[in-house]
Amino acid sequence: MNNLERKRGHIEVALEQHSVRSCFDRVRLKHRALPNVSLNAIHLETDFFGKPAVAPFFVSSMTGGPSESERINRHLAEACNELGIAMGVGSQRISIQEGNVSGLTWSVRNAIGERPLFANFGAVNLPQLDTIQDLGRILDSIEADALILHLNPMQEVFQSSGDTDWRNIIDDIAQVCAWSPVPVVVKEVGFGLDVRSAKALVASGVDVLDVAGMGGTRFADIEIALNPEIHETLSSESVFDGWGYTTIESLSMIKGALPQTTCWASGGIRNGLDVAKSMCLGASAVGIAGKLLRPATESTEAVLTTLRQFMNELRISCFGLGVESSKDLNRSHIFEITDTD
Repeated sequence: MNNLERKRGHIEVALEQHSVRSCFDRVRLKHRALPNVSLNAIHLETDFFGKPAVAPFFVSSMTGGPSESERINRHLAEACNELGIAMGVGSQRISIQEGNVSGLTWSVRNAIGERPLFANFGAVNLPQLDTIQDLGRILDSIEADALILHLNPMQEVFQSSGDTDWRNIIDDIAQVCAWSPVPVVVKEVGFGLDVRSAKALVASGVDVLDVAGMGGTRFADIEIALNPEIHETLSSESVFDGWGYTTIESLSMIKGALPQTTCWASGGIRNGLDVAKSMCLGASAVGIAGKLLRPATESTEAVLTTLRQFMNELRISCFGLGVESSKDLNRSHIFEITDTD
């Protein structure tokens, strides 16, 4: 299976996945019977690296590579442009390694207009570049406002011929940070960022950490489903089902150890209330992916409907907490975090 076929498989399997009980159900916020704010006057506006956005959530990196992704990314970008939402594209490795841009070019920038747009590349693939400066090709092609480097070791290990040599990857990330003309974001892909890795990334010069905990799209399950030889490796496809940290675990650990570090939260974000809970836990912005994939396969209007629902739910959350701005959300608004079932 080549890279393009595998990316097509990613879309198909991800659409079939169903959400399980979310870690965010463990977080209860404090209700205010006298909120002393007007719902319509609540501010959600923020900025991403100096560019304004109407909400503190963004379309998280989803799909890159196959031609099918061009339609998906166009729907996402058009919706983001209309509302004023930031967006990250899927992996652009194929753009560099195989010369196949598949929609991840100026067409995405054209569709999203001046809204914040983030490039994306796998950290484990950095050693395969001729030079770090080759990343300029994916930055320039979409006029990126930031570069996301994703960490996916427990996805790669289940791939047929996945990249499993992660020695000295932190050194490559440090080189990118020293060179990059735009801010660098590092994100996990659904297993959660740990404190030890977070400290190393901050020391290397990374600007933002996206904790990306488990609870959303399960990339290990996708790779297992696409690997015809997986039973030579695993006795059961469920062996590693519980591996990793939830988004709230990862976010709480990292903000506790590195309180000044800018963190984003993604992984299992189902609605605007989950966005509010993430921000109460210390996230400055929140990524949404799985909930947008099916609407993005349908139309720009379907994406708009979902994004508007997220905005309404976040605004209602702020109203119920009695805050005038989503920027005022913090741990003081958390009533309790219950134990895991």
